[in-house]
Amino acid sequence: MFVPDSLRTAVAVAVYWAAIALGGSVLLSDPTSPLVAVPVLGGGAVVAHAARADRLVELGYAVGTMWIAVLALSIGTGVVDIVAPPDGEIAPLADYPGVAAIGTFGLVAVLVAAYAAFLRRSAERGTAE
Repeated sequence: MFVPDSLRTAVAVAVYWAAIALGGSVLLSDPTSPLVAVPVLGGGAVVAHAARADRLVELGYAVGTMWIAVLALSIGTGVVDIVAPPDGEIAPLADYPGVAAIGTFGLVAVLVAAYAAFLRRSAERGTAE
């Protein structure tokens, strides 16, 4: 079955943007927080660049890297909760506004840094061949 390249690109853009918006806002306890704009707009800018530059493969790797950071953060929080609990269970990280803000910006920074690294790696491979 033939699928036009424009449709493939549109579906990839929508999936990547949704993955970035969900992953980047995982630390926000309030879905109506103004901080939701950080992963939505930041992710939109990265996705728009990748779509225009035809670098969706590199974007896919960057999104995967961001989700690895989400997983590491989740596991790290669980380990702290088990190993060093204070007088009870620790509150979820999302309940602390400072942590949620730093984490949200940090996850988008991981995305941007990974995307830049994969673009550089792709350019180096292109010149080496």
